[in-house]
Amino acid sequence: MAAVNILVAALLFHAVQYGDCMCELRHPQQQYCESDFVVLAGILDKDVIYHKEGFPMAIHYIVNIKKVFKAGPEYENATKTMIISSTSGSGVGELEMDVNYVITGTIMDDNLYTSICEWVKPYHNLTKAQKNGLRFKYDSGCQCEFSFCREGQCGQLDSNNTCEWEFGIMFDCYHDDGICFHNGEECVWRETRKFRQCENNIYLGDQKFTNEVIPDPM
Repeated sequence: MAAVNILVAALLFHAVQYGDCMCELRHPQQQYCESDFVVLAGILDKDVIYHKEGFPMAIHYIVNIKKVFKAGPEYENATKTMIISSTSGSGVGELEMDVNYVITGTIMDDNLYTSICEWVKPYHNLTKAQKNGLRFKYDSGCQCEFSFCREGQCGQLDSNNTCEWEFGIMFDCYHDDGICFHNGEECVWRETRKFRQCENNIYLGDQKFTNEVIPDPM
């Protein structure tokens, strides 16, 4: 496994507030598809970088790459520098030693960058659908787009290439267990067993969902 130095950088979006940052609210699959790299990495060590005025500016993490889900083949065995932003503002905060994280981000000038707006989460906290998505299912839906809709406003898009994510009582079901893919004709949600369980635990009433959710054959 390759040992990699990680620094952190700031990438700001709009929608959800994390501290001083505004981040676009994105589905985990959307974060996977829009990222230049997606890795599973264990945190081995860190080095706090201070500004000349004495406040912490960034943390350089040394990590052990356990799995490269997405990136060029040169990142499999090479030592690389990932830049992560400071612990204040848009930083990802302090990552725990000896914990494996899924980390997404961008590649610029041969360096890896991530931030609080990216998907940085302990791997053991991922759902089964998210782990399966990282390994082989998320990639099958990267030609699809994701769009939020509110109750009563879904189904108005004139597009077969979009999975609509209703901002309502089913939000967590789609976030944690939903996988979007193209079935050859349109983009639809794949219904996993866990997704059906989540759906069954929620009172649906007359709520309708515009995108077809089809059973997972696996």
